[in-house]
Amino acid sequence: MNASFQLSPLLPYALLAVAAGFAVVVALTARWKHAPDFYARALFFALLAVLLLDPSVIRERRKPLPDKLVVVVDDSPSEKIAGRDKTAEKILARIKDELKSMPNVQPVVVHAGLDPASVRNQDTELFSVLRERLADLPLSRIAGTVLITDGEVDDVPRDIGPWEKLAPFSVVLTGKKDAFDRRVSVVSAPEYGLLSKPVTIRVKVDVSHGAQGETIPLDVAEDGKPVSAATVAPGAVQSFTFKLKHPGQNVFSFSVPPAKGELTLLNNTADVIVNGVRDRLKVLLVSGKPHIGERAWRDLLKSDPSIDLVHFTILRSPDSFDPTPESQMALIAFPVEELFEKKIDDFDLIIFDDYAQYGLLQPQYFANIAKYVRGGGAFLMELGADRRAEGLFKTDLASILPVAPAPQPDDLLQGPYVPQLTDIGKRHPVTAGLPVNDGNGAPWGRWLTQEDVVKTRGETLMTGLNGKPLLVVDKVGKGRVAVLASDNAWMWAKGLDASHPNFESGAFAPDGGGPYVGLLRRVAHWLMKEPSLASDYIKAEVHGGVITVSERALTPPPLPVTLTRPDGKTENVPMSAGAKKGWVSAAVTAGGNGLYRFSNGRKSAFAIVGTGVSREFSDVRTTEKKLAPLVEKTHGAMIWYDEQPRFSLRSVGASAGSFGGADWIGVKRNGAYVVEAVQGAALFPNAFLLLAVLGGLLGVWARESGKGVFSRKD
Repeated sequence: MNASFQLSPLLPYALLAVAAGFAVVVALTARWKHAPDFYARALFFALLAVLLLDPSVIRERRKPLPDKLVVVVDDSPSEKIAGRDKTAEKILARIKDELKSMPNVQPVVVHAGLDPASVRNQDTELFSVLRERLADLPLSRIAGTVLITDGEVDDVPRDIGPWEKLAPFSVVLTGKKDAFDRRVSVVSAPEYGLLSKPVTIRVKVDVSHGAQGETIPLDVAEDGKPVSAATVAPGAVQSFTFKLKHPGQNVFSFSVPPAKGELTLLNNTADVIVNGVRDRLKVLLVSGKPHIGERAWRDLLKSDPSIDLVHFTILRSPDSFDPTPESQMALIAFPVEELFEKKIDDFDLIIFDDYAQYGLLQPQYFANIAKYVRGGGAFLMELGADRRAEGLFKTDLASILPVAPAPQPDDLLQGPYVPQLTDIGKRHPVTAGLPVNDGNGAPWGRWLTQEDVVKTRGETLMTGLNGKPLLVVDKVGKGRVAVLASDNAWMWAKGLDASHPNFESGAFAPDGGGPYVGLLRRVAHWLMKEPSLASDYIKAEVHGGVITVSERALTPPPLPVTLTRPDGKTENVPMSAGAKKGWVSAAVTAGGNGLYRFSNGRKSAFAIVGTGVSREFSDVRTTEKKLAPLVEKTHGAMIWYDEQPRFSLRSVGASAGSFGGADWIGVKRNGAYVVEAVQGAALFPNAFLLLAVLGGLLGVWARESGKGVFSRKD
C-alpha cells in the first residue's frame, strides 16, 4: 500500500490566486494596524483555503513485478569443441538454481549461434539475436544480461548506448585458460591460377602454449593425393609453389599430425581451392567475304580479354575477275599452309564465318581440320547466303559436321522468323537460361535468312524458319563442333527486327535485339571445353553448415552423386529438380569441418567447411578479450567457469557501482510494479471545514462587535 496527497480545488487556480492575494493584503493590513484580531483573521483565511483546495489522501495498492535476467547461450559450432556445450548446460543450470532463491527474478533464456545470420556469415553473432528479441523483452525490468560462451563472438557492439537497457553485461566462459592447440592456416592463396603456370600458397602453423621452438612436420596433398612433406617452425610463414594441372577446382591440403593434449584436431588441416583457368585462348576466325556479320564476331571475340584473335577476311577469291595486277594490291596472300598445317594445333577454336571459298584450301587441309577436331580441337561453322558453301560438305569436314544439306534444298530459306529454343536447348549449358527477351525488355528480333540443312547427329539447340535446325552442336572424338545455319546474329547486335515495316527500305529499325553476346560467347566457350559449361557439370556451394550441391541434368535421370566426407565416409546424395530448369540439387548438412567431395562419376566438386573459410574456426581457443570492453563499461562480471564453478548471483541495487566480481554476478533490482487499485479519501470532511469556517466568522464578528473594523482609539 502506498499513500500520497492530492489537491482537488473547487475553483480554478487563477481565482484561488486572486483570493489568496486579497487574503494576504487583509491580514497584513490588520497586522500593520495592530488589530487585536489578526490571528483570528489568519486562522479564518487558512480554514477557507483548506476548504477551497479540498485536499485528499490517495492510497495505491501495488503489485511488485519480477525482474528479468537475460541469459544468452552460445550454440555455435565452436562450442562443440572439448565438451564446451556440456559445460554451457551446467552453467545455465547453475544460474537457474541461484535464481530459485530470488523469487522476484525470472530467467529469459536466448539461444544463439545457429541462427540464420550466424549460419550465413559463418561466425558467431549473439547480439544480432538479442536485437531481434528486444521487442519481446520488458526493458524496464531487465536485471542484466549473462552471456554463456567461449568468447569467440564476432558482433560485439562498440557503442554501449543502444544496449544500455540490457546492462549490466556479465560473461561466463565455457573453456579453459591456456589450452594447448595447433592450427594450420592459409595466409594467402590465389582464387584463380593459370594452367601450367606456378601459383604460390603461403601457409602458417600456430601453436598456443606449447614448445614454440620445435619444428612441426607438414604434409601437403593435391586433389587428395600426397605430393610433398615439409617441416615448419611455429609462427613462421612457409611458401609452397604448384603448377595447376587442370581447369576448374584444384584442391590443396596442408595438415599437421595430431599431438597429445591438443584442444581439437579440427584445425590441424587447412584446405584451399584454386580455380585453374587457361592463360590465353587462341581463336582463328576466317571470314569468307566482307559482310556486316563479321564485325559482330570480331567485336565479340576481341572484347574477351582471355582470347587472342587471329582474323582473316577473304577479299579476293581465286575465281573472281579482277584485272588489277597483284603487285599493285595492298593485300597479303592467305597463309593456308601456315594456318592449316604447321600451326593448326596452336588454336583452341577455328571459326568459318560465311566461308565458301573452298577452292582456297586443298583437300588435305580439310582433312587436317577434321583430324584437329578429333584430337581435341574445336570447330564452328556459320553458314551464310552463299550456296557454294555446300561444297564444304563434300570434303573431309563432312565427317565431323553434325548437319548436311537438305535432300532437296531450297535456294535459301527466307522470311522473318524468331529463333526458338528446343526442349533440349532449354536445358543445354549453351542456351539454357538465355533471357526470353533482350536487356531492353523487347522480344527477340526476327532474323531473315537461313540455310536449309538437316541434322545428322548431335543436338539441335535452336530452330529457325519452318522449324529447320538453326544451331546444332556435337562432340567428335575428343573435340567439339557447332554449326549455326544463319549469319543473321548481327541483327541482334544492332537491335534490328526483320519484320519491321522499314527494314526492307534499309532504314534503321530498332525493334529487335536478342542475347547475341551470351549466345555466341557460350557457343565459343563450350566448344573450347569451359568446365562450367559441361553437360555433366557439378558444383558445391557452402552456406554456413549447409552445402548445396547442384548438377546439370540434360536428360533424365540425372547421374547419381556420391558424397565423401572429411572422415572418409561415403554416402549417396538424393538429387531433386529445382526451380532452375536443367538442374537438380540437394542440400547436405555438414557434420564437421574439412573438405567435402561430391562426384557423379565423371566430374567432381569440392566444398570446404570450417577452418578454411570462417571466422568461427579461425581460432578455437576460449578468450575474454572480445567481450572484456563491454563487461568493463557496464561494470559486469567476467568468470572462467573452470576456475569458479560455484559462482553465485547477488541482488544489487540499480545505483550500485559494481555488478560483478571474480566469483559472483550482480542481479540489478529495478523495483518495477503495477497498480492494482486506487482509493481516495478527503483529508478533512467538507462538513467539518464548513462548520469551522462559519464558526470562525461568528467568532470574528463577536470579537469585533461594537467596534469599527479599523477604528481609532480616542
